Amino acid sequence: MMEQTIAVSLGLAFALLLLWLLRPRKHSGRADAPIDLALKTGFPKHFQYFPQIRQALSAGDDQYLREVAPPEVAQQVFRERRAVARNFLRGLHEDFSSLERLGRMVASLSPVISRKQESERILVGIQFRLLYGLVWLHLSTGRMPLGQIEQLTELIGMFALRMEQAMAQISALSAERFTREISA
Repeated sequence: MMEQTIAVSLGLAFALLLLWLLRPRKHSGRADAPIDLALKTGFPKHFQYFPQIRQALSAGDDQYLREVAPPEVAQQVFRERRAVARNFLRGLHEDFSSLERLGRMVASLSPVISRKQESERILVGIQFRLLYGLVWLHLSTGRMPLGQIEQLTELIGMFALRMEQAMAQISALSAERFTREISA
């Protein structure tokens, strides 16, 4: 009974949060403002180092280290690699947070925000947070979830690409509006 009450409460809270996030917004008519968002918020920078992280965390690298290094040295290297993976994971979280801020700014400048786009942004956020928590848990238990770290990195890359496309669309709309106003 207690579990059902908790599940219903969480479901209701999640539904209310979604309704609040998807509510119609008033636009300030600032769609023609210059878009300098990337410079203010910064595009993701940590996710680009994934190839180096993949090499350091690869199973082949672990196997080689187990065969060549003394056990105490291998254990020290494994601890250091987990620390590097945790730092990379923190960097991915920073990247995603900056992209979320950028997404909110782009949405506020957009003349038309579709509910589909807003829900996609929310779902990507939920997906990132769940996967992030899972990866953090695996790293805390001593496992190296390389595939899941790769999924997080790809998710950030995809989200960054979407933000670039949205900014380009807003910029094109602003330029078109500016051209119409000048020729009128």
